Amino acid sequence: MRGATEPRRIWLVRHGETEGQSSIRFHGHNDVLLSDLGRAQIRALIPLFSGLPTVRVVHSPLQRAAESAHVLVKAHGWDRARVAVDERLREISFGLCEGLTAEEIAVAHPEFWAQHQRGEADAFPGGESRRLFGARVAAAIHELCDRHASGDLVVVAHRGTVRHSLRTLLGVPATHEDPRKDLRVRLGSLSVLRDDDGPSGPPRDRRWHVELIDFVP
Repeated sequence: MRGATEPRRIWLVRHGETEGQSSIRFHGHNDVLLSDLGRAQIRALIPLFSGLPTVRVVHSPLQRAAESAHVLVKAHGWDRARVAVDERLREISFGLCEGLTAEEIAVAHPEFWAQHQRGEADAFPGGESRRLFGARVAAAIHELCDRHASGDLVVVAHRGTVRHSLRTLLGVPATHEDPRKDLRVRLGSLSVLRDDDGPSGPPRDRRWHVELIDFVP
């Protein structure tokens, strides 16, 4: 067990590839399952968590994130009583574009796609506002870090969720030119931030430092 003065960490995991091909399709609220490749990608992360003290695990309710979380929980024998679901960790909704590829969206919604490519669109047709999505994730990650002020926290979610969590904790705004390109978060990747302040000081004033960003074994 780590001492009171040792840093704690937040481990941000993006789920693996899905049967619906998250690598090429816009799956937001679509509840697609992990593929065999996706399970292998998450299993490849297992050794990176070896030797952790008691952790808390929080994941998105969508099946691809839930299964990814439980692969890690089972492998390490973590206490299932310390595993929770948080609805706010869902991916953004892509509305009418759910499940489509970029090419299919460009054909179906050409005006929107042109705006999206320029970084000018705040939401997909019928989908969730990027601004509101960012606020939702920021509120969730702040609350989770405040609530679990000691020990390591593992968050298993989606590309957009992990990206906004990193921005929130590091104080990094989206790039002005194109907010989609400032942080890469690949399928089955791990990002780790370290809190050197430990349990001391106001939670929101803690300084998070990067140990890993978008690491894929």
